[in-house]
Amino acid sequence: LIMDHGRGFGLFTPLLTVQLLLLLLLLICIDQTDALKCELVGCRFCVTRRMQTHCSAFCATCPTESQRKEQSPSTLIGESSSGSKISTLIDRQQVTPSVNRTPISNSESGGAGCGSAPDYSPCLPLDKANTLFRECCEQLNLGTCIRLCHYDVTLNKAKHLFDNGICTVEMIPKYLYCASQGKDNSACCAKKGVFKSGGDRCQKFCNSAGSEDTITPKDISCASQLHQILGCHWSGLK
Repeated sequence: LIMDHGRGFGLFTPLLTVQLLLLLLLLICIDQTDALKCELVGCRFCVTRRMQTHCSAFCATCPTESQRKEQSPSTLIGESSSGSKISTLIDRQQVTPSVNRTPISNSESGGAGCGSAPDYSPCLPLDKANTLFRECCEQLNLGTCIRLCHYDVTLNKAKHLFDNGICTVEMIPKYLYCASQGKDNSACCAKKGVFKSGGDRCQKFCNSAGSEDTITPKDISCASQLHQILGCHWSGLK
């Protein structure tokens, strides 16, 4: 009986080893599957809490913000309606004046002839205009992209939010509607040279309410005129 028991234990040991190996392989496969899911989502969503919780190892391999700027210094990235990444180059010579310009201030608002040619100076002070802008963005549920809902936003900040997936191309029409409060400010945009730099496609950025066309990846080049476009929408507020 003792010998039979010993023989049975001897057979049990290899069986246990095989089961442990199978379990280990299963765990490895599960881990690889999770890693694959994280990779499919992409680095740009590593700023979200969910990715930081479930994909911390993957996110640790992603380039930092400064590294991304070195790799792609003049690229604005968003998403298409199908979820694919959109990358549109922006002419740095067009961007620089808007980025380096002194921020818009309350002192620029008011005065005779505000909101009309030739200067299209704003009629409302910046703080009041920004309040209207933000309230509209909240009503239209722009989510995390609400950080862009102020008239003194810089192109660098907008680029950062799109690069990191915080804002997407689909949000742009709502954003422009709130910026313009549904008004057509095309005359101001023409005066400011928006259409000379970006072409007729930028018309929808200045008259979002009157345009039936949707924003497409080809239109993102108009973002280089962000300062002028927002300035015109601000001047249109009464």
